[in-house]
Amino acid sequence: MTALLSAHGLGKVYAGTGWRPGTPRPVLADVEFAIEDGECVALIGRSGSGKSTLARLLLGLERPSAGVVRFRGLGLAGLDDAGRRAFRSAVQMVLQDPLSAVNPRHKVGRTIAEPLRHLTGLSAAARRARVHALLSLVGLDQSIIGRLPGQLSGGQVQRVGLARALATRPALIVLDEAVSNVDAPLQIEILDRLAVLRREQGTAFLLVTHDIRLARRFADRVVVLDAGRIVDASPCRPRLALGHPAARELVDAVLPAFPVVAS
Repeated sequence: MTALLSAHGLGKVYAGTGWRPGTPRPVLADVEFAIEDGECVALIGRSGSGKSTLARLLLGLERPSAGVVRFRGLGLAGLDDAGRRAFRSAVQMVLQDPLSAVNPRHKVGRTIAEPLRHLTGLSAAARRARVHALLSLVGLDQSIIGRLPGQLSGGQVQRVGLARALATRPALIVLDEAVSNVDAPLQIEILDRLAVLRREQGTAFLLVTHDIRLARRFADRVVVLDAGRIVDASPCRPRLALGHPAARELVDAVLPAFPVVAS
């Protein structure tokens, strides 16, 4: 069966910066990864392990230095205009920094409706109805629809970004530390709402996080990235079995008694 989104031999090297401008900086090497329709995968790793870089490559926001990313079997680099449009509608991302992903001059209603206007044929009335439904889905009051991002808290802006990502009913949503700016109870509430959406619509999720508790609660399986390479992987149920030291470090950092068994 063809995967929804996959990476084969993926690598990324950045040109040197700072005090060593001529020294290449490898970030990812020989990554093999796949996510199926309706699946939820958690990509975990320490800061600097390459998680966000991998997410950007999977979304086509950056070009790999090596390897290929495929969407439903088709390489992203070879997509024509229609294919790229279909990919943008089918695969969405929510960033860790919410303010960097929104136009500060656009009110909430316009921000959420923007992908509906560009990627769907919905009427203005249907777009307004969809925006109201999305606000409810992410736990936001309808009263913020006319506010600007600067008038909201960081957590509210992050949920606005999540609502926008959900707007086109994508096949896959990449959550890059996307609930990091909200408190723990709200993190769980948002992920539980997304789990319902997944059951109802078959949406797939890639949860990029360093918090193994959230990964275990939300995902079907966990993939561990360390120093730009995938070093461990395990289904979440019935038990999460991770043996690599990088994974154990993340477990021990959040909950020493976390029920993980060595592989």
